[in-house]
Amino acid sequence: MDLERFSDKVQRDLSLRKVELSRFSILFQEGKDQSHQELLHRAAVVISYAHWEGFVKSGSAFYVKHINSRQLPVGRLKYPFQAAYVASRFKRASASSKNHFLGDLLDCIDADRKKIFSARPEKCFDTESNLSSVVFRALLQGLGLDYLDEYETRNAFIDEKLLCGRNQVAHGELVKFDRQDAEERLDSVRYLIDLFSDQLLNAARDECYLAQ
Repeated sequence: MDLERFSDKVQRDLSLRKVELSRFSILFQEGKDQSHQELLHRAAVVISYAHWEGFVKSGSAFYVKHINSRQLPVGRLKYPFQAAYVASRFKRASASSKNHFLGDLLDCIDADRKKIFSARPEKCFDTESNLSSVVFRALLQGLGLDYLDEYETRNAFIDEKLLCGRNQVAHGELVKFDRQDAEERLDSVRYLIDLFSDQLLNAARDECYLAQ
């Protein structure tokens, strides 16, 4: 997946999600009765989280696939990608503490670092089905990217509103949300996925996956 195709994939995925998020504002205006409005607000809470986790997952996968396409030696990439590539070596060696096994492990890792990088996206990141701010930070670290200040200032929103609200509805709680609350979630998710999209596109353009 070259840079142009990567950009197209990210922007198309982003656009489809933003269109669906924006449609809720129209539906809110068309709601004819209170019960209809309450149902829409609850649906918006769930969809907001779904597009947050969904875009982070799909965008991250596109990024790893783009890096795969560069056909770069493992040793030229940032440590998180090197670690993802050689992780299976550690698992096989963990059962033994004998020095000669550990010596063989070091030889294998040295050899692996000269190979061409290719990894399944799930080897490099994990959304854990609950994309909290802590999980998102770890995901970015796995991609060799920074946890931006703009994310930091929205930690409480991600954890206490976005994730918590989704869980409340998905776990069967009959909690109600007003229109202002629903609109805030929709707007904030649009902002967050726009921000993450820009970060991915800039990182690919600037080859931020390369070791310094």
